[in-house]
Amino acid sequence: MTSSPERDDTTPAAPTGTSATPEAGSAPAGGAPAATPPETRDWSTVVTDGCQECGWVPFAADTSAARLRATAPRWEAALSRPDVAQRPAPLVWSPLEYANHSRDMVRVLGERVAAMLDGVEPRFADWDGDAAAAEFAYWATDPAHTAADIAARTDETVAVLERVDGDDWARPGYRSDGKLFTIATLCLYLVHDVEHHLHDVGA
Repeated sequence: MTSSPERDDTTPAAPTGTSATPEAGSAPAGGAPAATPPETRDWSTVVTDGCQECGWVPFAADTSAARLRATAPRWEAALSRPDVAQRPAPLVWSPLEYANHSRDMVRVLGERVAAMLDGVEPRFADWDGDAAAAEFAYWATDPAHTAADIAARTDETVAVLERVDGDDWARPGYRSDGKLFTIATLCLYLVHDVEHHLHDVGA
């Protein structure tokens, strides 16, 4: 199952590379793997409380760009495994599926930070990460293309984070349920999401 899908306003772009035949074990023959259970936890609490599941602790937000940049090589290494499309259990995402989800989170939350920098208190509509996984067939994507996508989306989002300075860290934005994020807390949320999923796949 997924561990931290966020409510987002932008539908992820289709992955650049898909494979007509998923790797062994990634899906039943001729079809998609079983849908993972829906996530009900509000993961926004990690930005203040940390995460007992992966051992993550809050950090200085102005180091977010460097921390995010460091995750891309770890995904590249994970995606080079021969069993990357193999689910460890029927209802748990494979490393390939987690990687695709993380790529989309990096892109979408980077776009949110940009909107908070350039706009006034933007409000973000819902996005269903599990629905995106099904729509874009995360399990069937080419691992090398996914690694390249992660590197590119990470570079783009790091460039946005490097624009943040001074009072910008306190600029607000709102989730559709009214939950307030500042740029600082959204950056923490994003880095936790990516690092948590690297922990999920042992990378």
